[in-house]
Amino acid sequence: YGQWAEGLKRENKLREEKLVFQYETLKNQVNPHFLFNSLNTLSSLVYKSAERSDEFIQKLSSIYRYILEHKDEDAVPLEKELKFVKDFFYLQQTRDEGKINLNIEVENAEAYKILPISLQLLIENAIKHNAATREKPLNISIKSVGGEMIEVSNNLQQKRQIDISSGIGLNNLSERIKLTLGKEVEIYAGRNKYTVKVPLIKADHEGTDHRR
Repeated sequence: YGQWAEGLKRENKLREEKLVFQYETLKNQVNPHFLFNSLNTLSSLVYKSAERSDEFIQKLSSIYRYILEHKDEDAVPLEKELKFVKDFFYLQQTRDEGKINLNIEVENAEAYKILPISLQLLIENAIKHNAATREKPLNISIKSVGGEMIEVSNNLQQKRQIDISSGIGLNNLSERIKLTLGKEVEIYAGRNKYTVKVPLIKADHEGTDHRR
């Protein structure tokens, strides 16, 4: 009975965390600030290149489609998450050309799954909390670590005035991973580098409870 009660409590907690995660994700992507910046960038592209403006629209629609299709899922193929991250970063890089860079070095992506929108959240946090100029660009990297984790890191160039943030995003991601996988998100904040390691799920695992 004790095990059943504990399992039920954990499932209810996970359900609550998922609802918070879904709300925060959708709120962040449809907030006026994000839409204003995207539409403003698109407006300038229309006069420069019809081809680039069309690509921008395709990427913008792609990230919303991904969010709506996968917001209720516990895990998605790592390959899909990486494509989503590239589409999201494309929008940011188009607006901040030459100021931000993304390097991805992930091996055997097809063999793993990950919590949806987790990598994008970490990239968004890096952009939100760090200054970036053409002289001192923000460099973000994503790489696999030992086949069980994926690492997102960036050079630290903290803004003097940080954008208002609820702080829910990373805390919620950590809690969901703990409840779903029984593992911890690892965070390392050095003097010049900030790193977050997120556990991966082997693609051949079934069910929502991957704790074995």
